[in-house]
Amino acid sequence: MAPPPAASPRSGRPLRVALVGLGPKGLFALERLLDRVGDAPVDVVAYEPHPTPGAGPVYDPAQPDWLRMNNAARHVDLWWPGNATVPAAERRSFVAWDGGRHGGGDAFVPRAVVGRYLADGLATLLRHAGPVTTVRVVRARVGQVVPAGAGWRVVAEDGAGAVHDEVLLATGHARPRDPRDPGLAGLPVPVVPAVFPVGDRLGGDAVPDGAVVALRGFALTAIDAALALTEGRGGRFVPGTGRRLRYVAGADGVGALVPFSRTGLPMVAKPDPAPHPGTEALDVVGETGRELVASLPGRSVDAVDGLRAAVAATATAALLAVGAPGDPAMVAVHPAVAPAGPATPTPVRTAGGATAARLAASLDVAVGLRPPGADWALGHAWRALYPAVVDRFGGTALDAAGWVAFRALAADLERIAFGPSAENVAKVLALAEAGVLDLDHVDGALLTRAAGDVVVRSGAGERRVDVVVDAVLPGPGVPPGDDGPLAGLVATGAAHRPPGRRGVDVDAAGGCRDAAGRPVPGLSVVGRPTEDVVVGHDTLSRTLHRQADGWARRVAARAREHATLPPAGPEATRTPVGDPA
Repeated sequence: MAPPPAASPRSGRPLRVALVGLGPKGLFALERLLDRVGDAPVDVVAYEPHPTPGAGPVYDPAQPDWLRMNNAARHVDLWWPGNATVPAAERRSFVAWDGGRHGGGDAFVPRAVVGRYLADGLATLLRHAGPVTTVRVVRARVGQVVPAGAGWRVVAEDGAGAVHDEVLLATGHARPRDPRDPGLAGLPVPVVPAVFPVGDRLGGDAVPDGAVVALRGFALTAIDAALALTEGRGGRFVPGTGRRLRYVAGADGVGALVPFSRTGLPMVAKPDPAPHPGTEALDVVGETGRELVASLPGRSVDAVDGLRAAVAATATAALLAVGAPGDPAMVAVHPAVAPAGPATPTPVRTAGGATAARLAASLDVAVGLRPPGADWALGHAWRALYPAVVDRFGGTALDAAGWVAFRALAADLERIAFGPSAENVAKVLALAEAGVLDLDHVDGALLTRAAGDVVVRSGAGERRVDVVVDAVLPGPGVPPGDDGPLAGLVATGAAHRPPGRRGVDVDAAGGCRDAAGRPVPGLSVVGRPTEDVVVGHDTLSRTLHRQADGWARRVAARAREHATLPPAGPEATRTPVGDPA
């Protein structure tokens, strides 16, 4: 392992801080730092390859408007509560900033619009930076972060680099240079290894009009891919009966979309706000459940069994609160929370019609056309309990066996709780009813060769495909094949990925720890690369995680101490990396 850098030498210059990644998580960290640092001199360099810092690729303002959030607009607010640096009138939530142009707080707005909000927030933040604070944005992808004396050298892919006293990695959804899944290698048809950006990945050259397209995956990214290849090719969705839609194909477009996935289980529709009577009582139900989760004992499977019971109890209470007393018994036998063991029924493999029926039922419940049932209740329970789950089950709260059990429970509940908007479920159903989306092979299918062709084969038969699109995002943490700076830090031992976890080990302020649990001075990580050590990063919530604020507190204290020290002499280690964006 490379030895951690020594403590910073005495110096009178500003503290040099690098942000590797300036998407939302990097922006949130910068907001906390500029609010905390006060009049201590700090020189911040943010390395971000995307042309719109603050937004990053996920919220790219240039993406089409039919790529939407799967969370209501009222949950988006980039400002930390109590920020004292930016005037209150300029610390606007998304809803206030948008002014109702995209439907208000309950709308599932385009991700591009959220990207413009984040970019505007970055500009606002920089206008109010302190007089001894400098912030430069360098449009560069970082290839390496390596120890350099008392600091860290950040090296861009073109080889230029600079030394910084503090480095924070916030690389988010960074992908390997070639994200192709090994299981798709060697196929005699074109393989599109990723969905985003849709304009580059899913254009007519990559996926010709009329092609039959296999979609690996059936979650949010697969829905985005399906829309890119239909609505993005001139198709339209027009109102149907109730909240249903009808698909009208455009002149261009693919011949068919054939999704297949590991589980075959669809993500169910996220409910509209308050579609059922009695929802005002759900706040009390959630608070009671969070208190129960916070008090759960144990570090192994017993703790996860307690969480499973707490979710079931909260779901049952939620059903009773909205006046659905006939359904609570269904919660206890739902596969997502039923106790493990011989009595647990084996999940039934679903045919295409059953998949569509489950989606349709979830849509009707989401918009208030059908009374809520077990899926709705469990989804609500998991969302309501999630802040307490993040606090209770992160870090070293579970041993290896407990973590395996937690991951399995969370995966099942996230499919129910964090699904697409009702509108996007209506679009999926419209594509299926129009014969464009073939759901017959979504469950239990294999992608294989047959007589020189590539086919999707399942119990329902097989279908030849012309193109394969990998619509599964790489996992969080440091995924296999990652060629970014974190992979190098893990390889040298400067950062440590605990056994069984996907992300790197960090303390409560995002500071990296080595394999012995010792702090690594000057090196910190926030967001997706810490997943499993810190739980639940796919969110724009400012209050769910506190690592960025803890990091800013620590760095601001170091900057104040740094400013009182005598000069260390001329700086000779700085090399320009690029022009400010």
